[in-house]
Amino acid sequence: MARRTESDVVIVGAGTSGCYVAWKLAEAGYRCLVLEGAPLTELGKRIGPFHMEEVAFERFYIPLHEGAELLHRVEDMTMWSPTLAHSFHFKFPTIVMDKPLFMQRLHGYARDAGAEILERAPLTELVMEGGYPRGVRALSDGEEIEARGRLLIDASGIDSAVRTRLPASRWHENEPISERDTIFVYMETWRDLEGDVPLGVYSYPYFQGWCAPGPDDTRIVGIGIAGSHEAARKRHAAFVRRLPFTGQVVSSTTGRIPYRHPPFSLVDNGLMVVGDAACMNKPFSGEGVTSAFAGCQAAIKVAGEALAADDCTRDSLWAYNTTYFRDQGAKFAFVTAALPGLLGVSESEMDLLFSLPGVMTERSALALQLEYEVRQDMGQMLKALPLLGRGLADRSIHPSTLVALARAGAIATALKNLYQKFPGHPMDFERWLRRVVPLWRGVDRTRYRYFEKIAAGL
Repeated sequence: MARRTESDVVIVGAGTSGCYVAWKLAEAGYRCLVLEGAPLTELGKRIGPFHMEEVAFERFYIPLHEGAELLHRVEDMTMWSPTLAHSFHFKFPTIVMDKPLFMQRLHGYARDAGAEILERAPLTELVMEGGYPRGVRALSDGEEIEARGRLLIDASGIDSAVRTRLPASRWHENEPISERDTIFVYMETWRDLEGDVPLGVYSYPYFQGWCAPGPDDTRIVGIGIAGSHEAARKRHAAFVRRLPFTGQVVSSTTGRIPYRHPPFSLVDNGLMVVGDAACMNKPFSGEGVTSAFAGCQAAIKVAGEALAADDCTRDSLWAYNTTYFRDQGAKFAFVTAALPGLLGVSESEMDLLFSLPGVMTERSALALQLEYEVRQDMGQMLKALPLLGRGLADRSIHPSTLVALARAGAIATALKNLYQKFPGHPMDFERWLRRVVPLWRGVDRTRYRYFEKIAAGL
């Protein structure tokens, strides 16, 4: 017989999202049990250094970094065109931290608030009653436990251990994230740097590459691409040949992040989905910690109200959908839909776009980082029209490219508008789906073609 436990909330996954939710709900007085399949000390090791914008600590009520957890504080960010002929720079205070130590701090906050965390406790199956999840079964030190709760939260990361075990339903999509919807990340840590070594964080959008300060005097040089880890390594090799500096590789690591629209509903009876399991990564950078915290804040508020009313039905939890999708979800929908059209241009066309006033600017880049919004200065963009006309005349940009960019922008705007009007009640969900699903299918086709084109050239 399995040992049975009863909690208010059962959370699957002790990563940043799972422990943040456990911490805040336990602080509110709810009994929280977190189940994690891996040893807690191993969490975050594959990532190592990661960054959070400095303003996020106050926004999400997280104490600032402590001791060895802090690696660097950087302010300077620079974005480069493919040939490095054009760039723009902006200030964006960012904290670079050690991911394992940061996660261990979150574990401590959750435990201090009263949450229980079981490590080395992989999920084996869902406990279903009436077609809905009422808990999970897991193995802990060879013993089977049945963890039941009034609310089950899937914070299990890209593999979505809870969501993918659910029966198919219009209320939740149970398909695993495909390789075409996964960004495979490859990063190297360099030392003994030579050449034009950058300060701060450098971003190279055309390559989906970046370099940033690492531990001590090292730099981390990374790339992300859909398809496979092999494709990421090949793209990384092509990327570093363009960099104006070199270094000795001392270590490398790989990772995966979801890159697609979130499930159309993040709730069902007795269920919530957060973090990577809900595809909450920033579509313009792949970073998922702070964007997931924003989703978690919405989930925590709604979960607290539902638990207090002893009503964790779909109707009671639906406000999580509306809160998230009408705000951050709508912004991310726009960027996710618009990016494939922009990134799919040629090197020369991207260089031209970097050179045009009002198109790719410090102001728009900063707004994207801080507010996740694409903002353009229409006055400056009007000044770009003669230069764009000259580009069409000398064939440095193709007319079909402008058509593709305009089409991507129109679809992105339509998606954003639909998400800003996300249905306020489940009874209107089906009608909303009929409008939004065809748009995403078109976006997905464009994104798949883009990554297939990149893979074919590797």
